[in-house]
Amino acid sequence: MNQSAVRTVCRKLGTCMTLLLSLHLPTAAAVEAAAEQPKPGSYCPGVDVMLITAEEISAGLDLAMRSRASLIGGDRIMAMSELSSVGTVLRLAASRGGAARTMLLVDAIVQSRAGEDYAQMLTWFPLLHRSLMTLPRDASVAAADDLIGRAKQIMQGDIEGNAFQSLNEARHMLACDGLAIPLQAALQAQHDLMQQFDGITKKSAYDSLIDALQKALKFVLGRNGS
Repeated sequence: MNQSAVRTVCRKLGTCMTLLLSLHLPTAAAVEAAAEQPKPGSYCPGVDVMLITAEEISAGLDLAMRSRASLIGGDRIMAMSELSSVGTVLRLAASRGGAARTMLLVDAIVQSRAGEDYAQMLTWFPLLHRSLMTLPRDASVAAADDLIGRAKQIMQGDIEGNAFQSLNEARHMLACDGLAIPLQAALQAQHDLMQQFDGITKKSAYDSLIDALQKALKFVLGRNGS
């Protein structure tokens, strides 16, 4: 029925406004369904966890600056020791919160991969499901749970698909990109510096590490109104 015909019917029935609005406005159920769709990478920790993470990132930044100063001052042994400590502190920061713990378990499953033999990986799933159960049951957690269940079914041979793609998608459902991306960049920069340390002579070699730490800290403090 075109809009002209609808208007004619409306005038006769006295319900013109309701019918016309129904042509253009989504139903309440549709709006609610759209609002419930989880956005990957937006599952961020609460204030308490974020503030602890901020302390650890700050400690990592301080150690990075100390390591750079030691290098420029000629104390390469101290510089390397402090740089190594940066990695330890940042790994702690990256593991804070139930979601981070669950993502690390997903990583462990992926790391245990041996060809297409899924037997060893399947032994991790009970622990992974228990970790998920400690998280508040919202849309993101439910979506991650579904994806993990799908990966398990694929590994068991019940359905076809890519188990590792499902696991990676589940991991992203529980991730906080604003924090995780710069934090992982900092960890990679720290790793690269450790690997190349013997050849480092300029303080600019630390720039990517320091920049990533500043971005991570800015996100955490900005999110908590600091």
